Amino acid sequence: MHEINIYTEKIGKNTFKSSDIPLLLKVLRQDAKAGNIELSREDIHLFQVYMFSLQQLELSSGGASKNVHEGDWRDTVDDLSVLRKVIDEMENQKIITNIAWNAGGMAIFDIPDKESYRTYIYSLILGHLKKLYEEK
Repeated sequence: MHEINIYTEKIGKNTFKSSDIPLLLKVLRQDAKAGNIELSREDIHLFQVYMFSLQQLELSSGGASKNVHEGDWRDTVDDLSVLRKVIDEMENQKIITNIAWNAGGMAIFDIPDKESYRTYIYSLILGHLKKLYEEK
């Protein structure tokens, strides 16, 4: 759990980035292997969606890796249905607007308020971590 605190502190300081998700997943897998948490395939898929979501924020802010392309989820998300569910929730909450799905593997949307969007994604991540660690 101590390693998880590194990431929750980064979220608290607004310094958590999409590139932190693979490292976070590594810690989660280690904690699952040690029997500290139960980590399902669905959990992993959700963290992939969080990574995609943060990448889209970083793109709109100019801080994304050169390998990240607007709306392209194919290299990040394994389960499109999980991505669709989260995007639908964000649209219902008015966190994103103008969603366009492209058959070629694109999910493009506008982020009207970057800080609200960041706060929303961070709250999803923190809530998910809390759920994983409190269930055990």
